Order: sequence, then C-alpha cells, then structure tokens
Amino acid sequence: MSDSSLTEWVKSFAPVPLASSPRERLRAALGVCIAITLTLGTSLWLFGPDNALRVAPPLGASSLLLFAASSSPFAQPWPVLAGSLLCSLLGVLLGLSGLEPLPTAALGAGLALLCMSALRCLHPPSSALTLIVALCWPAHRDQPLALLYPIACHCLLLVCIALIYNNLTGHPYPKARPPRENPHGTRDPLPGERLSFTKADIDAALAEFDEYLDITREDLERLLKQTERHAFRRSLGEITAADIMSRDLRWATPDTPIEQAWETLRGHRLRNLPVVEGTSRQLLGIVTPLDLLGHFRPGKTRWCFEGLRLRRGNQQLRAIMSTPVTSVPEGTHLSELVPLLSDRGLHCLPVVDANGRLTGMIGQSDLIAALYRIWLQHPAG
Repeated sequence: MSDSSLTEWVKSFAPVPLASSPRERLRAALGVCIAITLTLGTSLWLFGPDNALRVAPPLGASSLLLFAASSSPFAQPWPVLAGSLLCSLLGVLLGLSGLEPLPTAALGAGLALLCMSALRCLHPPSSALTLIVALCWPAHRDQPLALLYPIACHCLLLVCIALIYNNLTGHPYPKARPPRENPHGTRDPLPGERLSFTKADIDAALAEFDEYLDITREDLERLLKQTERHAFRRSLGEITAADIMSRDLRWATPDTPIEQAWETLRGHRLRNLPVVEGTSRQLLGIVTPLDLLGHFRPGKTRWCFEGLRLRRGNQQLRAIMSTPVTSVPEGTHLSELVPLLSDRGLHCLPVVDANGRLTGMIGQSDLIAALYRIWLQHPAG
C-alpha cells in the first residue's frame, strides 16, 4: 500500500459531515422521543414490564430510521412490519431447536439477513429481535408467543406514529415512487432525459458497485438528476428569466370580449395571451387559441376568419381563462426554465415580479435563442 493510499485509508475513519440541517435533526429527535414514549408506554401498559422491556432495545434503532432517515429503504412500512414479524418467527424456531446460545445467536443473525433479503424487507433492527426471542426462549417456554405480542404492538404503533408525524412535518412517508408520465401520452422519454443517463445506466452502475446502498433507486436517480442540473446551471453562468424574456407584451383583462382576444392572438401570431387585473397587471390567468376555438361554431362573420362565429353572444375571457397560471419570478435561473418548457409541455411562461405583476413572457423560441447564444460564446470542447 502506497503512502497516499494509507493516508486516505486512515482518513476514512474520520467522521463524515452530515447532510441534514440542525433544524432537521431537531425534528427527527422530537419524533423519536414522541414515538418511544407512546410506543413503549402502551406496551408497558398492555403487556407488563417483563415482556415489554425485553423487546424494547430494537425499538430505539427502528425509531431512529423512521424519523431521521425516513427515505431509507430500511425505514419503509413493509421492511419494518414484515422484517420484524419474520425475524421474531425465526427466533421462535431457533428457540425450539434447543441449540446453545452461541450457535443460536450466530445462526439467527445470518438467517435473519438471508430471509429478509429474500422477501425484500431488510430492516437491521429486526435482526436483533431474532436473537432476543431465541435467547429468551427458556424463560418463555410455557408461553411461546408472549414476546410476539409486544413486538407486533411496537411495530404497528411505530409505523402509525411515523405516518402521522413525518407527513405533518413535511416529510412524505412512506416514500412514494414518483410517476414517470409523458404529458404527450407517448412512450418517448421526456425531452430533457433523452441525452441523459437511463435506467439501464443506473442498473449497470449499481451492478458494478455491487454493494447495498441505503437509498432507494428512485432517490438515487433524482439525486443524480439534481447534480446534473446544478452542473448545468454552473456552466450557464448567472442568466435569469429577466435577461431573456420578451417585455413588449400584449395582454387582456377578464372583461375582454372573446372576439377581441382572438383578434389580438391572430394579429400578433401569439400562442398565449395573459389575463391581468386592469392597470395593476396582476397576473390572473391565461388563454390560448384552443381555449377560444371551443367557443366558436360554424358560420360566417366579418371579424374572424371565414367559417367561425361565437356560439353564445359576446362572452368575456373570465369565463374561459385558465387559472392558476404556471409563472416564474424574474430571478429564475435559465437552468430552471429548461424543464418547464421542454418536459412539462408548456409553450410559454409568464414572468412576474415580487408583487405578482406581469413583467414579461418567455417562449420556447426565447429559450432556444438564449441557449444557442451561450453555445456560440462557449462552444463545447
């Protein structure tokens, strides 16, 4: 081993920085305190101190996972419930085997790992339950299921408390798998993902890494995409929505007649018309040619193109405008505009100031022009 390798190996023993903020640690600590108090208190009341306290130690480790690392695969409801039940039953079987304590403990820990892995319910604190049940078997020979009741109570209460507390404090639990939908209803990847890594790339990397990672596959993919986005932002420099937006705007009010809105869209070849509140320009809604066409019917008219006229008199935009509107602040970085105008299926984004007043519009052509100009200034390679 070289000196540099030895130095790096020694450094690996040093503590690594925590990614969570002090506020997040305080939130998790409070959740652990609440969970232990309610869970252990209920178990003591129902089953007495002898049985409840014997199986209490793994409760602390489980609560740490459920509140401090609720996104971990170890902390999801299925591993907590199924892993604990499975390991408890393994402890009962090992207790019935009559083996000495040392082989019982060694065999129990190994079997717990293999069985939980096979059923995809790996929950590290559950392996301790195998040892507790198996090694305490002589004291419960006459009541073989005496320890299973407090274990089941612990797990059910712990998951229920985690469901309530984590979701109330802004941490969705259990960890939902984000939908992968294409707004156009096709099987194509989203435009922003076509030159990015794929699921097969992640699978190949995980297979090459060949170690268990305490992170879900979906979270790993999201983390990698966020890393890509931050790197992309750094490469673009500090370009914001205010730098590329169109400022000479056309807009309407909720009282604008549909006929007038159609003429504005047609005359200026616009794909979107923002709707604002009078002179204050507070953004209220938006209309598109498709919204307007739904209110025309066959016929002839002098103000619209031949063959269309209004269905029901002189209607106003307030009846058809889309609201609320997806808008962005003036300081939104260019890298955040790309997924909105490519993957979300939006053709145009209103830009608002700190008070919600319309100040500009960004279309897909504005974005393409900005990216092209950046490429000309900083070509690849």
